[in-house]
Amino acid sequence: MEETNIIGTQPIKKVIWKMGVPMIISMILQAIYNIVDTAFVINMGEDGVNGNLALTYAFPIQLLIIAIGVGTGVGINTLLSKCLGEKNMEKANKVVGNGIFLSFIIYLVFLIFGLFLAKPFISMQASNNQKVIEMGTSYLMICCTLSFGAVFFTSMKDFYKQLEKLSIQPLPK
Repeated sequence: MEETNIIGTQPIKKVIWKMGVPMIISMILQAIYNIVDTAFVINMGEDGVNGNLALTYAFPIQLLIIAIGVGTGVGINTLLSKCLGEKNMEKANKVVGNGIFLSFIIYLVFLIFGLFLAKPFISMQASNNQKVIEMGTSYLMICCTLSFGAVFFTSMKDFYKQLEKLSIQPLPK
């Protein structure tokens, strides 16, 4: 069985390679995704430049969705690990319930933003270009209203791994 506490037991160079390389690869793939996305949109013909502007204006909100989801996930999983390590199952159950509830609230905030504030947000940046406002609003509304998967995946992705290590079934089958 592979040792789970590599930070405290293995040499720092080995830990950096084991933990750092996957993160670097993930960031490179995300950057490539953005480059390909931009190249695809720019090749839309005469609307390519406007489409690229719309993507650029919506990008900060996309990053915010991921950042809040990941930050929430780190907090949930840290507290869950602590509770499971202490064998405090009652508190672990509360952490899971609160994490799911918090993820739902985060999704609702982005849903409301996408439905009601996407157009004002894009209009603030592209004040006189109606085509960019239209394209950016549509794109941002899609990103925000469908952010359910991104928020829940990023905040709960390690949740099941934690429970699998202890052979606990999180949901009845």
